Amino acid sequence: MERYNAIVCETIGSIDNLVLKNIARTRLGKKQVRVQVKACGVNFPDKLMVEGKYQFKPSLPFTPGLEIAGKVIETHSSSDFLVGDKVTCQMRVGGYSEELVVPEESLDNFPDQFTYDEAAGFRVAAQTAFVALIERANLKTKQSVMVLGAAGGVGSAAVQLAKSLGSTVIAVANTSEKQKFCKSLGADFALGYENLKVKLLELTNNQGIDIVYDPVGGDIFRESLSCLTWGGKYLIIGFANGSVPLLPTNIALIKGVDIIGVRAGEYFRRFPHKKRNATERLFQIADSGGITPRIHSVLPLSQAINALKMIERREVMGRIILKPNK
Repeated sequence: MERYNAIVCETIGSIDNLVLKNIARTRLGKKQVRVQVKACGVNFPDKLMVEGKYQFKPSLPFTPGLEIAGKVIETHSSSDFLVGDKVTCQMRVGGYSEELVVPEESLDNFPDQFTYDEAAGFRVAAQTAFVALIERANLKTKQSVMVLGAAGGVGSAAVQLAKSLGSTVIAVANTSEKQKFCKSLGADFALGYENLKVKLLELTNNQGIDIVYDPVGGDIFRESLSCLTWGGKYLIIGFANGSVPLLPTNIALIKGVDIIGVRAGEYFRRFPHKKRNATERLFQIADSGGITPRIHSVLPLSQAINALKMIERREVMGRIILKPNK
């Protein structure tokens, strides 16, 4: 029986405990497809799962990794996919591997202009932005959107998606280099976190912002919430800062705002019929140049720990990709 390499979490705790292991292949089950992984996207939830801090807690041992791009190498007899097809796949775990077996329904072909690296860094971030801005916030053309953590994976996708839909985009990032990167994504304005409310109100003639997209959390939450216009919407994406903020309900009351939690994966599990439409629409936007994953670094699979530490240090602009055969 053939074998392959994968990064494995055997103990919940530090990401330093991740190990590269050689694993025996399993047989295909019904309606399953085997994919040779060409590239794997690295996401913040991967780190949280290893640390036991994520809402979904996989059974041990497990291989982290929410999304991959690769090539079909084995199918069942009635599959809609052919051996050799280029595909992208999103799942809860399993991506940090040379190959994986997945349900056929989790696969999609991807646009021809995408490289494997770009395809592997597309779905999680883009679908999160889609669910947040389109499904939950019902973003309208010419509305204003402030994106926190705008240089990161989910932030950079939100900047591009909002801009492609005709919004005025204010990107917020913690260094001048990241702010410059955000401008290259299409942001109309790029700001730092210091005196954010003052700068935001100056930009909007004291009107405030329609939508805040927040994957950061922590201390910036209260100030960002107060940047909303009356009736605005605050999208809670995550807590990259490491701390979950207390909710100042007095601000929500006074401004009449909606505070909306966004979990794209859970949203699509509850409304599976919407996932296909979202994926197709995002690929159409990508085809027109509206969203292009920006790759910060490409590392070998064996450097998974380093990749996660780069995300932990918040030094990433765009996406980090792991390559099994680099």
